Amino acid sequence: MLILSRKVNESLIISVPGQDEPIEIVVTELTAGQVRIGIQASQGCKIWRKELFLTEEYNKQAAAAASAAGIRNIASKLTGAAGVFAGSPPEIASEEE
Repeated sequence: MLILSRKVNESLIISVPGQDEPIEIVVTELTAGQVRIGIQASQGCKIWRKELFLTEEYNKQAAAAASAAGIRNIASKLTGAAGVFAGSPPEIASEEE
């Protein structure tokens, strides 16, 4: 891991092989315990917060691991032939009884 120090309005440039435009990261604000940054990148570049990126990767792995038969089994338990929840809705006792 490369660790650099930057002040407000100073930036870093990341040049990615195969991309025409570099990525620029600018420190825009410093407060106690927080750094605000601006990122200038080409429109096709996806920028993720790490926790969301990891969640997306986990979901992709889980979807790839799920078998089609297992998904059909779960779906058959949740839906009836007409595409509504299986089973009858519970009866509600009326207050008049």
